[in-house]
Amino acid sequence: MMTILFDKWISHIIPFVQTHKGNIFTMNHHLLILNGHNSHVAINIVHKTRGLGLNLIILSSHTSHALQLLDIMCFKLVKISFKIHKDVWTLINKGKGVGKEDLAQWVSLAFKKTLILTNIYKGFKAIAIWSLNSIAMEGKM
Repeated sequence: MMTILFDKWISHIIPFVQTHKGNIFTMNHHLLILNGHNSHVAINIVHKTRGLGLNLIILSSHTSHALQLLDIMCFKLVKISFKIHKDVWTLINKGKGVGKEDLAQWVSLAFKKTLILTNIYKGFKAIAIWSLNSIAMEGKM
């Protein structure tokens, strides 16, 4: 990731969020949690997002493995679900080559099955960002 690409991504995502439920404005803030990569901490990006009601939290170095919600809960479940769909397909279609359509279907089914609010809430509870779980990080660092 480069700062210029991240800046373009931020510029792209802000209008999308502003036009959907939970509009971001200076009085209705949203939080974006990022790792400490150089491209995420450029001062122009911080000023741009702060002025629009999007607050950035930069995770401390060497903590993202324990604090990244998507990796800990959501993508882990997506990978498991994807593998199940692939294995079932393979058993039914022995000897048949896998096409792009098959891969897309497995990913779609995995996302629909696993990226649900219940799993996202469980992810927040599993990490230290969940403010009501002060011991969530014990033994993870």
